[in-house]
Amino acid sequence: MNGPRDSSVTDHLRRFVAGGRRTHAVFLILAALTGLAAGYAAIGFYLAIDILLGVTYGVGEAQLATGARGLAWWHLLLVPTLGGLVIGQVIRFIDGKSARGVPDVIEAAALRDGRVDLKDGLMSAAATIASLGVGASTGREGPVVHLGATLSSALSEHLHLNPPMRRTLLGCGVAAAVAASFNAPIAGVFFALEVILGHYALHAFAPIVVSAIAGTLVSRAHLGDYPAFAVAEYASASVLEFPAFILLGLLSAGIAIIFMRSISITETMRERYLASIPVWLLPGLAGLLIGLISLVFPEILSVGYEATNRAINGAYDLSLLIPLILAKIAATTISLVGRFAGGVFSPSLFIGAMAGASFGLAAAKVFPALASEHGLYAIVGMGAVTSAVLGAPISTSLIVFEITGDYKATIAVMTAAAVASLCTRLFNQDSFFHSQLVRRGVYLVGGRASYLLRSSRVADHMTRDFATLQENTPLHEARARLFLQGGSLLVITDTEGHMTGTLSLSDLPTGRDNDDALNQPVSAFMSSRPNVKASDALEVALKLFDTSGEDILTVTSPSHKGVVVGLVRDRDVMRAYNRALLESQGNDDGVDGTTRR
Repeated sequence: MNGPRDSSVTDHLRRFVAGGRRTHAVFLILAALTGLAAGYAAIGFYLAIDILLGVTYGVGEAQLATGARGLAWWHLLLVPTLGGLVIGQVIRFIDGKSARGVPDVIEAAALRDGRVDLKDGLMSAAATIASLGVGASTGREGPVVHLGATLSSALSEHLHLNPPMRRTLLGCGVAAAVAASFNAPIAGVFFALEVILGHYALHAFAPIVVSAIAGTLVSRAHLGDYPAFAVAEYASASVLEFPAFILLGLLSAGIAIIFMRSISITETMRERYLASIPVWLLPGLAGLLIGLISLVFPEILSVGYEATNRAINGAYDLSLLIPLILAKIAATTISLVGRFAGGVFSPSLFIGAMAGASFGLAAAKVFPALASEHGLYAIVGMGAVTSAVLGAPISTSLIVFEITGDYKATIAVMTAAAVASLCTRLFNQDSFFHSQLVRRGVYLVGGRASYLLRSSRVADHMTRDFATLQENTPLHEARARLFLQGGSLLVITDTEGHMTGTLSLSDLPTGRDNDDALNQPVSAFMSSRPNVKASDALEVALKLFDTSGEDILTVTSPSHKGVVVGLVRDRDVMRAYNRALLESQGNDDGVDGTTRR
């Protein structure tokens, strides 16, 4: 009895969503529902981690570092090692698949019309809960973002939404997850727009705002209206400190690059030298190493927010801050390469807070009259390192403001974050998320349109409708052929079929025609132009169009040098590029789901 009725309700809802002028209003309702679902998912996710930490270490996340110091050495070794072995068996069960995260959501938004596999999403969430619950030194926010995206994708699939709506609703799930995680609705909105969707199109802004507000309301209703970190109020002591904030931005960029490259290099070394080790055994070995590090620095266990909070409140001195930076980089690298699930957001906050506090203490010794409290530098360092790692200075700065509740440090955080992001981009090129995608052969720094240019081949966009003439053909025959085909390009070849040049209307002699000119071979009038191979990326053709000023390029065979197989036109390449650009921003379809032609 319930099945047909439920199906009828769903069918009515689908028709209502596609109801013309009602679409915008109904979509806002869907955005709110997505926000509520993602908000509750985020709360459940965090509570599950806290409960598991209570079982494994006897304390929750808020007291983990302090509580772990009182545990026996064998306890600190046993929990992550045995936990890793259990997680390894789960990996074995799911055929060695890695847990999903933010890079997968970026790829889904750009290339898969907002589709995220529900089973993968739920399995990744469970793997992250287990990993952080046994002490893996990773982050929880990336997996929560993926979980929010998973729920929104499931709703889109159920309602058969069109691709632009899918992508926007994906952003809604992400915004709500971030907002609920940090009690930070503004940061949630800009994270979804800046990192996931890669644009600030107006049609996506309103539903994402609604969803972020819904997620925040869920968080505040159950957890209270408190910032993620309780900090004292800090203010810059002098405008003369701003050179110091710029220097901190440079230092943060260097630390962010070391952090990201340590993960990348270690991953490459594992693939090259440790490929014989079974995948399911890696988390156990990684857990043992994490346990060894935690014997000296228990602050690195799990998310590490207790230590981060203590750093931004000035509780650590220089002798502990610098070792904690190195220990956290090592522990996070071991955890991620060892196939524990989790992200890099929380570790970036941790590392940034320690780096900023260290810098602040050093600055106070050099310029004691000008330096602010090192807690302020810890907040600035948090924003700078995290924005460099994530490649998202706007949303990261907003997150730092909202999780600390300290808006007096606004200019300092933005200054250091901008410097750190710029320097990291100059020397490291990609953010952590995009570098993970590049390892898979997916280059999405410029979004869907950029990916099209790099992944699509010239052969997919060329025309095989072209004419050839041998180079000894009289000019009058060539001219007649040009006029016959409407002035298009002629490919001139030798007797063996290899291109020796091209002929267009602009190559014909001007002035009064004479018999001598018309009877000369076409080789005397042909011109050369750049050519591309059929196997080249579309980006190569676009660059050649820009540098040469030509509107048609000859396309040669990749295996037979000089043999022309087609022509590619500037207008066709730009049409494909513009189409991809519109699709990435959800502008290829009308609000009623009909495609514009």
